[in-house]
Amino acid sequence: MIFQHSPKGQKGCCMNAKKIVSWVGTFLMLVSLGFIARRLATYGIDFSLLTSPAVVAGLLAVAFAEGVVIFGASFNFRALLKNVSGISVAKPVAVVVYLMSNLYKYIPGGIMYVAGRHRMAVETEGLRHSKVAFSTVAEGVITALGALVVALTLAFEHSRSYVLQEFDFLPFVLLIAGIALIVIVPPIYFFREKITKGFKKFWETVEIFKPAVLAKRFAWALAMMFLWGATFVITLVLLGQPMTDGLVTTIIGLYLLAWLAGFLTPGAPSGLGIREAVMMMFLSGLVYENILLAAMVIHRVITVVGDLAAYGLGLAYAQIIKEEL
Repeated sequence: MIFQHSPKGQKGCCMNAKKIVSWVGTFLMLVSLGFIARRLATYGIDFSLLTSPAVVAGLLAVAFAEGVVIFGASFNFRALLKNVSGISVAKPVAVVVYLMSNLYKYIPGGIMYVAGRHRMAVETEGLRHSKVAFSTVAEGVITALGALVVALTLAFEHSRSYVLQEFDFLPFVLLIAGIALIVIVPPIYFFREKITKGFKKFWETVEIFKPAVLAKRFAWALAMMFLWGATFVITLVLLGQPMTDGLVTTIIGLYLLAWLAGFLTPGAPSGLGIREAVMMMFLSGLVYENILLAAMVIHRVITVVGDLAAYGLGLAYAQIIKEEL
C-alpha cells in the first residue's frame, strides 16, 4: 500500500513545526536574558563619573539610539534576504526574529545567534534555509568591510604608525598567505570548471551581486558603523573627555578596528574582552585612562540596553503592523 499525505496532514505537520520552533525560540530568549543579566551583574561601573541626571539621561539616549540602529538593521537584513532569495519575508516575522536572534549572541559559542534567524525559513513558505544562511554570511562580510573602510578612512595614519612601531608583522602576513595558498589553491584548481559554472549561475540568479543593490547594502553598513563609533565618542564626552574634531574621527576609526577584532574572534560572545583589549592598546595614549576604562564598561552596558530596546521596538512594530492588517 502506498500512503499519501493529505494537504491537511501537511498543514498540521507544518503548524506543529512552527509551534516547536516558537517554543525553542522563547526558551533561547529566556536563556539569553539570563546571560545578559549575568553579564550586567559582573560589570564594575564607576558611578562617580555619572555626575548628574543629565549625564545619565544622555547615556540612556545613546542606548536608545543604538537600539534604533539595530532596529533598522532588521529591515536591511530583510531586504538583503529578498535580494538573495527573491522572497519577501513578512515584516513582523523578519523584524522580530532578527531582533530576538540578535539577543542570542550573548549565549556563549555564537551558534544560536546565527541559527535563530532560520526561524524565518520555517515561518515563510518557499524560503530555503540555505538562503538564510547565505544572507547571514553576506551581512557579516558587508558589515566587516564597512567597518574596515570607515576605520581606515578615519584612523589610517594613526593605526598604521602604531602597527609599524609595535609589531614586526611581515613574517606573520607571509605565513598566513602561505597557508592560504596551500589550503585554497589546490581545490580551486582541481574543481575549477564546476566552481566556474556554479558561480556563474549563482551570479546571474542572485540579485545581491547587482552593483546598485550591493551599493545599497554597503551604504547601510557604512552608516551603521559610523553611528556605532559615534556612540562611543558621545559616551566619552558625557563622561568628561575633552574632544577636538581630529580626535573624534580618530577615536571612531580606532573603535571600529577594535569592534572588528571582536567581531572576527570566534566564540567570544559579542566580542567580549577582545574589543576592550584592542581599545586599550590603541586609545590609551589619546584618552584619559580613567575615563577610557569607565567608558568601555558603560558603553558595553549601553550596547546591551540598546539590543533590548531594539527587541522592544520590534515587538511594538509587529503589533502595530498586525493591527493594521
